[in-house]
Amino acid sequence: MFKPLYLASMSPRRAELLGQLGVSFKTVNAPIEEVALPNEDAESFVKRMAIEKALDGFNKLAGAHIWVIGGDTLVKVDNLVLGKPKSQADAMRMWRKLSGRAHEVLSAVAVVNDGEAFCALNRTWVYFREINEQEMQDYWQTGEPIDKAGSYAIQGLGAQFIERIDGSYSAVMGLPLFELSQLLTQAHYYEAFQ
Repeated sequence: MFKPLYLASMSPRRAELLGQLGVSFKTVNAPIEEVALPNEDAESFVKRMAIEKALDGFNKLAGAHIWVIGGDTLVKVDNLVLGKPKSQADAMRMWRKLSGRAHEVLSAVAVVNDGEAFCALNRTWVYFREINEQEMQDYWQTGEPIDKAGSYAIQGLGAQFIERIDGSYSAVMGLPLFELSQLLTQAHYYEAFQ
């Protein structure tokens, strides 16, 4: 029996992660405009994006007893938010900032059920080794960084630059599973189907 759980994302990474919780789900396309409000801090922005994605997905579906998950992830260094690269030059600029130091990954997840939103934020520190210009050029040529916050994928070739992380691997990948499981419990998802 399908328990009405939906992921408001077309990201194969988020779908793969959600599958690790052992739940059945479907996806719903819920594109939103991802623009920060004036003076909005990174934490508020990433949580708002996760909630807006979940709400947008919820509003596209019919039914009283459905649960919709939204997620958003961003990279922050020196109080600057590093989003998805606009070009190779933009990616190179980001990698120069990340090279040889730590940065923070903020990953928010939200669950909407019957119009009520539950949200959590994970903070993980990622430590990069020094990256030289040739490595940056080579990495860009793989195509992997193009649609990734901070221009790297921890689950892909970008892992070669990561010395260690302090926090959640799944959060850096795009969906903090510990927090998500907690939110599904708070939203009464598990008990609704016992």
